[in-house]
Amino acid sequence: MPEFMMFLCDVPAEKAKLSEEEVRAHYARVGAWWQEHEDAGRIVAGVQRRLHGANKAKTLRVGNGKVAISDGPFAETKEQIGGFGILNVPDMQAAIDLISTWPGLAETIELRPVL
Repeated sequence: MPEFMMFLCDVPAEKAKLSEEEVRAHYARVGAWWQEHEDAGRIVAGVQRRLHGANKAKTLRVGNGKVAISDGPFAETKEQIGGFGILNVPDMQAAIDLISTWPGLAETIELRPVL
């Protein structure tokens, strides 16, 4: 079955405006959603995992036998990739349908087929 990679992009400054109770409620809803789809075999990686913030990231540019390393994300943006998942669904439309049920806060979710 095809796999699709989902990248969860949020705006840390927006999440910082929420109360602790709102953040806990968000993660409870999202955790239940992940678990439901993992149990059904639709998500095969990423469950209960998050990424460190962009302040912990390194960007590597490689080529011609050289490596340039810089701190932070690869682009200047307010949105940062904060999580990921590998979906195991029949096609792109099924991946879109699954992501359309996202119960969390408003986020940008990028979806790409895995080669």
